[in-house]
Amino acid sequence: MIHIMIKSVLFKRQSSFVGIVVFLFITALFLSFSSFAYGAELKYGDVNGTGEVDSIDFAFMRSFLLGHISEFSVSNGMKAGDVNADGDVNSMDFGLMRKYLLGFINKFPAEDVPVVTPTPTATPKKGNVTYTLVKVSNPTSDQQDAYNRIESAMDKAVEFYNQYTTITKALTIYYEPSVSTADGNINGTIRFGSNRSYMNHITAMHEIAHTVGVGTSGRWTSLIVNKVYTGANGTAAIRAISGDNNAKISGDNTHFWPYGLNYTSEVKSDQDLINHCIIVDAMKKDGI
Repeated sequence: MIHIMIKSVLFKRQSSFVGIVVFLFITALFLSFSSFAYGAELKYGDVNGTGEVDSIDFAFMRSFLLGHISEFSVSNGMKAGDVNADGDVNSMDFGLMRKYLLGFINKFPAEDVPVVTPTPTATPKKGNVTYTLVKVSNPTSDQQDAYNRIESAMDKAVEFYNQYTTITKALTIYYEPSVSTADGNINGTIRFGSNRSYMNHITAMHEIAHTVGVGTSGRWTSLIVNKVYTGANGTAAIRAISGDNNAKISGDNTHFWPYGLNYTSEVKSDQDLINHCIIVDAMKKDGI
């Protein structure tokens, strides 16, 4: 009798174990199928693949635009984030996400775009800003010191522009002691004067902005109305950065602010430099 009872207990334990294994297998299969179903169905604005558009998606979009993340957690995240279907995830999409969550709109522009078979595309390009520092063949100690400082400044400035913009520009850099500070021209030239305090990456980024059209392109003056920048992309960018739907960029014939890097004292952290890049990149889309 004892022997029979032991076998009965063992049988029950084995049956229970098998039941647990079967349950776990079925659960895993169900979750796998659910994930597949979510991945197959695109919902604009749902960049994290939960099936809902909410504040978490908004936070992911903000992190992406600020460069904290380089991609979304689901394979179709980039397409889901392109809520205006212009082929790019940018500040315009961020602004539309904000309007959607606040109830100002009940669907995204991309939802009105006819569905077509997508053509495979390459990963969105980063910037391609390059520079050549013009040097004399036999530099003096003053010139060599200037070259070293300028190269260090330009290397860091170009790194920011290439990581946080899609701008392409070939620059030619000069050391011109007669220049009082530094200047940049839309033809791609930047000149640094003898004052070493301007040989830094913040000044270099400010001058790069001039070479790509800030204060130097024919389009610039038409975008500044009553000292306010009126370009749609740039305006959307500052509102996304600040979280203020009424934020604006101020400007004159030459410069803009905030984040114009007009003074090195403006910069408190690398985030200020990133915001500068985001705004200039948006301004390029406005046609500067």
